[in-house]
Amino acid sequence: MKLLFIQLSFHPDYPDSSTLATTYNDGIYYVASFAMENFPGAQVDICQMMWGEKITSFDIASYDYLLISALATHFWANLDVLEHITANKSKHCKVIMGGPHPAFAPWEALKYADYVIQGEGEIPLVQLLEVLENGGDITTVNNLCYINDTGNLVMNHLHRYNTFTGSINTQLLQRAPKLHWATVSMSRGCPFNCSFCYAIRILGRRFRTKNAADVRLELDAINKQTGCSRFYVTDLNFTTKKDFCHEIANAVRDAQYHFIAMTRIDLADDVELLLDLKDAGFHEYCLGVESEDPDVLSAFNKKVDAGQQTQRLLTFAEHDINVHSAIIYGLPNQDMTAIHRTAKWCADARIVHPTFVCLAEYPFQNLLFGSRQDIDDHLIIQEVPTYQHYSFVGIFPRHMRPSQLQQGIIDSYRIFFNRVFEIETKPQRRARLKMYEKSIALSLPGMEKHIRFLEQLEQPFYNNNDTLREELLKEQFNEKYGPLREWLKNTQRADVHFAKEYAR
Repeated sequence: MKLLFIQLSFHPDYPDSSTLATTYNDGIYYVASFAMENFPGAQVDICQMMWGEKITSFDIASYDYLLISALATHFWANLDVLEHITANKSKHCKVIMGGPHPAFAPWEALKYADYVIQGEGEIPLVQLLEVLENGGDITTVNNLCYINDTGNLVMNHLHRYNTFTGSINTQLLQRAPKLHWATVSMSRGCPFNCSFCYAIRILGRRFRTKNAADVRLELDAINKQTGCSRFYVTDLNFTTKKDFCHEIANAVRDAQYHFIAMTRIDLADDVELLLDLKDAGFHEYCLGVESEDPDVLSAFNKKVDAGQQTQRLLTFAEHDINVHSAIIYGLPNQDMTAIHRTAKWCADARIVHPTFVCLAEYPFQNLLFGSRQDIDDHLIIQEVPTYQHYSFVGIFPRHMRPSQLQQGIIDSYRIFFNRVFEIETKPQRRARLKMYEKSIALSLPGMEKHIRFLEQLEQPFYNNNDTLREELLKEQFNEKYGPLREWLKNTQRADVHFAKEYAR
C-alpha cells in the first residue's frame, strides 16, 4: 500500500506575512505518522508544497491513496494541482481530503476527492483504509463525508475523541529545509465558544493533553532531525490547565528551546504561571484579543472583559513577552474611524504583531450543520482564495464597500507602525517591530491587487451613495447557487445529534 500525503501551499499573491513563518502544518504530519504506526508495511510519502516541493516530482500514478490537507485559500489557490491529480492518478487510487476547508465545504472538496474527513483525522483514516483494503461497511467510518450511489451527500457519525497521544514521526521531516519554527501540538480542544473559531469544528471543546515527558521526547526528536529549536505550539488554548503548563515548563526548562503558544489574554492575570513558562522558553504568545471594543467582543461571543484588555496586554509587555493577535474588522459598528482607532490602540497596548483581518464566513453552514452564521449566504464572496485568509476581505459588508474595508486593513498597518515607533523604546522590541514591518510590506502588493479585484466585483452591487443593492446580490446568488442549496438540503446524516455536535 502506497500513500502520498500532500500539503497544499498559499497563493503566490498572498505570502505568509507572519514572522512565525510556520513552514509546515502539523496536522497532516500527525495523521501521516498515525498511518505509519498502524500500517507498518505501507510506503508513506509526503509532498510539502510549503517548502517548494511540486506534485509533478512524484509519480502520482503509482500511489493507492492520495491524502490532501487544505485551508480554503490553499484549496482555491491550487486548483491546477487538484486537476493534475485527477488527470494523473491511477483508476484504483482514492483521494481523501481533510483540514478546515473540506470540513466546512465538503461539497467543494468532493469535486476532486472520493472522501472527506471532517473532524480529527487519525482514527477515521485508519478505519477508512481498513474498509477499503479489506472490505466492510463504509457507513461505520467516523467523521466521513462522501457522495453515495444515489448522488446524495452523506455525512457519517461525528465522533469526538477522549485522548490525544500522537507524535510526529520525524522520518517525514527528512527533506525539511532550515526551519524558522517547527510546529507541534501538546493538547487538543478548547472549552470556549468563540463564534468565529473554525478550529473547534475540527478538534472539539474537550481539552485533552499529552504527557509532558512524551512532549519532551517529541521536541527532542524534531530538534535532532531538523536542527530547529524554536517551536510554534498549535494548541487552541495552551494554558487551559495550569497544572499541565507547569508540567510542560518543568519538562522543557533545561532544553533552551523557544516557544510561541496560542492562549487567552487572561493568562496575564496569573503572573506566577506567566513567569514560570517564560523561564522555560515561552517568550511569545498568540493571544485571542480580537478587539478593544466590547460590542465586537460580544458579537463574537468572546467571554472577556474589554475593559481589562489594555492592562493585560501591558502586563505581557512589562515582562518582555511579545504578543501576536488577530484584530477583527467588518461588523456594522466598525466604520473607518473605529478601524483607525483600533489600529492606534494596538500600538498603545504594545502588541508586537497585530494581524488585521476580516473573517470570511462559509456559506450554507446553518443549512448543512445547524451552526451559527453571522453573515447571510448571499453576502459571502465565494470560490476565491480569500476564504478564511488573514488580511484579505472576503465578504460584502453592509456599511461600506469591500474595497474600502480592504483599504482600512492597509491603513491599519500604516497607523500601527507610525504610532508604535513613536512610543516603543526597547531596542529588542523595536528590532522585532521592524522585522514585522518588512514582512507586512511583502503582502501589501497582494492586498492592493485584491482591492482592484474587489472594486470590479462590487461595482454592480452598490449605488452611487455606496448603499448595497442587496436584492440584486441575493438574486444573482440564488440564480448561481440555488440548485446547490437544494441539493444540500437532501444531505443524509447518520448522527441524530449532528447539528448540536457540529455547531460552533
